[in-house]
Amino acid sequence: MHKSLARRLEAISRDPGSKDFILADAKDADMAFGIAAPGTKPGGGPPSLADYRNKIRDVVKQGIVDIVIMSASTNEQLALEEGLFKDSSVTPAARANDTSDIWLARKGTYADAPSRPFRTATLDHIQCGKHSCTQEERAQGTNLGLYSMTFNNDLEHDHATLEAFKAFRLEAEEKGFNYFLEVFAPNTKDAVAPEDVGAFLNDQIARALAGVTRAGRPLFLKIPYSGPRALEELV
Repeated sequence: MHKSLARRLEAISRDPGSKDFILADAKDADMAFGIAAPGTKPGGGPPSLADYRNKIRDVVKQGIVDIVIMSASTNEQLALEEGLFKDSSVTPAARANDTSDIWLARKGTYADAPSRPFRTATLDHIQCGKHSCTQEERAQGTNLGLYSMTFNNDLEHDHATLEAFKAFRLEAEEKGFNYFLEVFAPNTKDAVAPEDVGAFLNDQIARALAGVTRAGRPLFLKIPYSGPRALEELV
């Protein structure tokens, strides 16, 4: 089935003034919150992982969203093993990295420190569920991922972030893996004055991608609203 994501990207590329937009359902929270990811049941306590995955099945069945973002393990179960997305207009995607600023375990404090790059999932495991995929397996598997970066106006940490991004891009290009790029506002206090966050992120995004040719570029950008770290100036 033709994927709605491909149709929307084509429309936006053809006409920058297009009113098309991409709707994604983020169901990768287990890579950030762990057991707390599914939220709470009406009677209290967290739902099970099975409950969480049933919600994804329901969302895909509705066919309203363009993308569902999952952890690599959920992607393996639903996309690779069940073939949930095979006859759907919805595109499966997996979180391709999990930087330390989204390590949000209960009682944890990692998110208060400057973000450090890290990847639990490998591209092969996203694409075919094992260490090394054949070309046929890559073509039939999940070939879209969300890659995120957080800049903190800190030379050592931001340098490490860009080095990791470079390694990811090269591997993605080699393995025919598509990705979209999420860039967060600084996760450390006073990294940039609140009124300068938009300008800081605009320049970081443009600078980070200026040296990236078409073969390694993301399909699109995902810039999240960050509450108190509002992005009024971000365009």
